[in-house]
Amino acid sequence: MFAFVGCVALAFLGDVSDSLGTGSLLNPPFKGAEALAIFALFSVVTRMGNDTLLSRVDLLSITGLGVAFALPSAKCAFIAISAVALIFVARRDARLTAIAQLLLALVTYRFLGRLLFALLAPYALRLETAAVAMLLSSFGNFSRDGVSIVGPNGHTIFIDTGCSAFHNITVAALIWLALIKIERLQFLRSDWWALAAMIGATILVNTIRIALMAQSPAMLQYWHDGPGVAIVSVAMLVFLLAISLLSHPRPAAMPA
Repeated sequence: MFAFVGCVALAFLGDVSDSLGTGSLLNPPFKGAEALAIFALFSVVTRMGNDTLLSRVDLLSITGLGVAFALPSAKCAFIAISAVALIFVARRDARLTAIAQLLLALVTYRFLGRLLFALLAPYALRLETAAVAMLLSSFGNFSRDGVSIVGPNGHTIFIDTGCSAFHNITVAALIWLALIKIERLQFLRSDWWALAAMIGATILVNTIRIALMAQSPAMLQYWHDGPGVAIVSVAMLVFLLAISLLSHPRPAAMPA
């Protein structure tokens, strides 16, 4: 399993995965969210120790699927990763199911999620534009035209796929899952509340960012291509980590 996870790390953090692009505000060049998920994978595999969890058929299947990493195609690697995840996803051992969950999350983040967003983009972008227009309604005579926001001074911004909060939501979900699996294997009820809070915070911060870009050409430049990008990225990461810490289950008090 260490060898397979090593191949997964190369597929996601190396040059092979770069061909698909990133397109996420929170996904810097060093791919921090993916690196955290890979670290979680190694952490879970380490917990397997010397326990015999894999049958001979499992080992042969993983070895055969590992050949896909030698092919010059990211899609082949993602198919192999998905196949291994499906082999483990219904196992009784929590370590194997955790590996499956992390593998599926990585594939969804990098590949399947993008396909889903391509289908939902026309509807998602209109909803996000409406949310920005609602926020701006209290700050001036802003109007919405489809997926465009028109300011009182004639300044207009067009909200395209790169501005959507969807990409950042997938990053937040990947970070959320990785942090849980690094600490423990099972989900708690508080984890799902934390995920909902992370998604809400991601949408809110992205909506505020777009609203700021609608103010003027200078603000558009600052928050779209300038220092504002780093500010929002740091703010988002702080929110995500704060939510994760606040939702962390407190240890039971020791009896007096």
